[in-house]
Amino acid sequence: MLKATPWRLQGVALRKLKMKQIKTITIIGGGELSEKFISGISGADYVIGVDRGAYWLIKYNIIPDIAIGDFDSVNASELRFIKQKSKRIEEHPQKKDASDMELAVDHAITIGAKEVIIYGAVGDRLDHTLANVHLLERLHDKGVVGVIRDENNEVMVVENVLTIKKEARFRYVSVLAITETIEVSLIGFAYNLTHTIIHRGQTLGISNEIRGNVATINVHRGKALFIRSRD
Repeated sequence: MLKATPWRLQGVALRKLKMKQIKTITIIGGGELSEKFISGISGADYVIGVDRGAYWLIKYNIIPDIAIGDFDSVNASELRFIKQKSKRIEEHPQKKDASDMELAVDHAITIGAKEVIIYGAVGDRLDHTLANVHLLERLHDKGVVGVIRDENNEVMVVENVLTIKKEARFRYVSVLAITETIEVSLIGFAYNLTHTIIHRGQTLGISNEIRGNVATINVHRGKALFIRSRD
């Protein structure tokens, strides 16, 4: 076995230190994407392009720290472009046991993300959209704050207390049960709740509105999806 030189050891230590400093990661999938996302993406500590999402990033002069996927959504010239411009590429076969987005989420967890913002997770494929929403629970269970953003919605998992400020662009707030049931209190809303049980599949928590400047969601038991939406 070859011994690592001091230079190599130092390089490993520097890479580990760099990874520990990563707080916010953006993941860009191949769903619906908008130029409005660019400022949020470029402010992240680390950027992951997923399949065609990597090509979209590079077109807008954002270089992915890593491009991940089987790249079945790009043609040969676009893939060459991704390989030339990305800092690193992780190419996977089409036949695999995880979606490209799941591979990207796992990578974000592995390198120590504290917060993951996912763009391009919502698109024409309902199966992929639902699977991407489920990936928020994986992030949450690993202690990572995960958010899916598109032009009309933000989605995240809530298990304890969440205080939210009223924003003009989001009129509606919804709370849905992920677990079989949740026990939830809502304060500062048009429809407040106190230790109310909501079952999975029930629509009681849909389309609420914040009345003042701030509102609180307290999930006493179970896990909930918090969604805020435009009209």
